[in-house]
Amino acid sequence: MSAGTASSYFSDGEKALRNVLTALGSTFTVVGIAGNLLVIFIILRFPSMRTVSNVYLFSIAFSDLNLLMVAPILIQFYRHGRWTLGPGSCEAESCIKFTSMFASFFLVSAFNLQRYRAIARPIETRQRQSLKRAALVCFSIFLLALVANLPFCVTSYVVDEVVDNKNVSVCRYFWPDWSNIPEQSERAHRLYLTSLGFLLPLCLNFTLYLLIIRKLHSQDAFRSAAVGKHVKDSTTVTKMAVMVTSSFVICVGPFHMYNFVSAVSDIHISEYVGMWTCVLTFGNSALDPVIYALMGTNFQGCLKQLFCRRPLPTDTQTHLNDSNVLRENVSSP
Repeated sequence: MSAGTASSYFSDGEKALRNVLTALGSTFTVVGIAGNLLVIFIILRFPSMRTVSNVYLFSIAFSDLNLLMVAPILIQFYRHGRWTLGPGSCEAESCIKFTSMFASFFLVSAFNLQRYRAIARPIETRQRQSLKRAALVCFSIFLLALVANLPFCVTSYVVDEVVDNKNVSVCRYFWPDWSNIPEQSERAHRLYLTSLGFLLPLCLNFTLYLLIIRKLHSQDAFRSAAVGKHVKDSTTVTKMAVMVTSSFVICVGPFHMYNFVSAVSDIHISEYVGMWTCVLTFGNSALDPVIYALMGTNFQGCLKQLFCRRPLPTDTQTHLNDSNVLRENVSSP
């Protein structure tokens, strides 16, 4: 069955909804790819941006970029209502998409942990942190995300099944031992993805924010966190970390909640709800660079220098903010 024949199964309302999803997903993809490429370029181009905090932001941007690179595959599926690109694209899409989703929240958690340590133990953190160590942590997180996603990287198949009373080809994930009971396999996949990729990191981040707030409201801890830098710089980066986490929860949370409800209950939820929540995850990847640009003073200065040919302000060069609080020498241990 051709894509055009598949599309004939849809009512005018369904076609309009799929067209809106296609337009929205395409916008997120274009904006997100351009924005994350710009973030990566700025961090690599300007020496003042090579800081420990920016290593995490660089890794998050790289993860977002990977997710957006496979977005057109899903957008094509939502547009035509059936999987038309073959089994290879199904395996690639599931492997890259879910590995990136795991990695993104793991990296956000690591970023928040770094912020907590910088506030709670600034002197010790500055002495022990280095660009190499931060890069090694991020690389390890990507490996962990890949291992966490392996069950689905190797068990993705294109199958024919009924979706919203229509017989279509879709990309599904079946664990080998459960290939004869795909319904339970699908539920296990959804529960595993939501628990490990969202709920556990969410609890960790919530705990870290409570600890950060407690430290910032402690007079002694607040003074110790300000040693060698302006208090404003520390709070600016902490606010950025909060915004990045909030963006992830708001944009990616509905996708995981859809999977969780589908896994633990027999409530029928339309496939269109899943499609909307999945497209919304692309919005998070497009929003992250905007957060960096609006809240990162160094990012703003580099953007002005890049596009307006304005030299970086002296205070930006000599007194690096936030993310620059823990700037390290690449050769340090």
